[in-house]
Amino acid sequence: MPDTTPKIQTQGADSISAAGQAAGPASMSASQKAMESGLETIGRDYKEKATLEKAKELGLSYVNLSKTIINPDLLRILEPETAARAKIMPFFRIGMRLRVAVIDPQNPETVKVINDLKKQKFLININLCSEEALNSALKLYESEQYKVKKKIEAKYEESKVKAYELELTEIAGIKEKIESVSAEEGLELINIGAMKTGASDIHYEPEEKEVRVRFRIDGVLHNVLTLDKKTFYNISNQLKYISKMKLNVTNIPQDGRFSFILNERKIDVRVSAIPTQFGESFVCRLLDPARSLLNFQDIGFEGDYLAKMERLKTMSHGMILCTGPTGSGKTTMLYTILDQLNSPENKIITLEDPVEYNLHGIVQSPIDEKRNFTFAEGLRAILRQDPDVVMIGEIRDLDTAHTASQAALTGHVVLSTLHTNSAIETISRLLNMGLPAFMIAPSLHTIIAQRLVRRICDDCKVLKSIPTSMLADIRANVEAIKKIKPGTQIEIPDKLPFPAGCDKCSHTGYKGRIAVSEIITLDYEIRDMILKGQSSNNILLAARRKGLISMREDGILKVLKGLTTIEEVYRVTSLGI
Repeated sequence: MPDTTPKIQTQGADSISAAGQAAGPASMSASQKAMESGLETIGRDYKEKATLEKAKELGLSYVNLSKTIINPDLLRILEPETAARAKIMPFFRIGMRLRVAVIDPQNPETVKVINDLKKQKFLININLCSEEALNSALKLYESEQYKVKKKIEAKYEESKVKAYELELTEIAGIKEKIESVSAEEGLELINIGAMKTGASDIHYEPEEKEVRVRFRIDGVLHNVLTLDKKTFYNISNQLKYISKMKLNVTNIPQDGRFSFILNERKIDVRVSAIPTQFGESFVCRLLDPARSLLNFQDIGFEGDYLAKMERLKTMSHGMILCTGPTGSGKTTMLYTILDQLNSPENKIITLEDPVEYNLHGIVQSPIDEKRNFTFAEGLRAILRQDPDVVMIGEIRDLDTAHTASQAALTGHVVLSTLHTNSAIETISRLLNMGLPAFMIAPSLHTIIAQRLVRRICDDCKVLKSIPTSMLADIRANVEAIKKIKPGTQIEIPDKLPFPAGCDKCSHTGYKGRIAVSEIITLDYEIRDMILKGQSSNNILLAARRKGLISMREDGILKVLKGLTTIEEVYRVTSLGI
């Protein structure tokens, strides 16, 4: 492109510079800086106008790249060396439609890169820009905030984990270490600390002057450390970058995910960000797809409930629903049942949001609501895959409930979850969704309602006498159980274990969790009551006559066996039935 910058402007600058020297050093500095700044602006504007005119001649779009905000996600489309060599910069994208800025559309390197992008199914829109603006935009690759890193998935080796553990005698010691390392290493420390303590979630919660970091361990949140705002800003940028969130967006919720390798195990992390008055709040859910599943006994089933769970292995059709609030172990329970049903004779397909465990021999499909692959649509699709057993992550609406019931009525075993507080409320919930009683009664086979209580740590528990207030409640629950199951022998010991806290349980007094549950298996009497529109209370009384023990009563039995504490049972269950 010919040099179109007016020569007279450069000569003018020389003349003014000479005049400034004659007038004195101070006068020269002020006048020269002001004039040179003005001339630079005029020069840039002239070049942009010249580029605009050239774009019109070539029949191309024009973009003033110096005034365009570029989403950092777009920098990952091209390597920095490729973008610089081909003089090309992606600057806007919707789906697979990509707008790129170039200074010469006939440049062989530029043409090659554009063709490569087209092979990746991008629909390219070419925009002419000035060379000065493009060179300025290419500097984004050098910025710490926008820098493209080739390796997003971190790998935490055993040697690094051990080194960290030597430095972190207590988890709170992370704070001092974080302040002396990079944001990337700081995030590694927090992730390793969370895995070391068995945390399921990491919470970053900005407050007015600092940021609180908490770990959810065995279902309960624990304060771990506080970060200053500057340290958190760097760590949050690193977290957003590896989670593939938009770095320059802070005022709307965002979701992302990343993974890291810990001792050859791949840990997936789901990240949720929401804006708050003091900055963005993040919650990271740690998912270990390779972790082994427990059996029914390890989960906490025993006696009649264990027998009912074992009988599920022989089901030929019908629907099993696991109910409870978020974090009550519903999905883990479904995976455990699937693991028991998994055999060469069964074709098992799951619909999940997202896939949390990898099960060998099972077809697992993640839903994608953005592409209209919902639970309802996915269920209709997988029923054409000739499955014997189907697992749906959650029944959220009537459409999904109706299709699941139809599948159960046509010879499939269907497993799913529902948000209710008790087993008996599941029937009312399905009716309120709009599913008719004549579909619920024949399709629904078993309802499992549960909560998770923390196991008392065997390494530090101490035996203490039972407080009078607790003893009265224990006796009342024991008497209720004996009425439901006449002849049951239940002994109340003089002392029960209480939590103390040690290094092995991160000083919480608890280590691991078990389920407290209630199970209803529908028989002809209960099905008939549903069809006749009987009240939930009447159905509950019928289930109690058949041996239904409430979650609270099941929890009391586990307290008497020294598996958990009565405080834990109170925390997760409502008053007894």
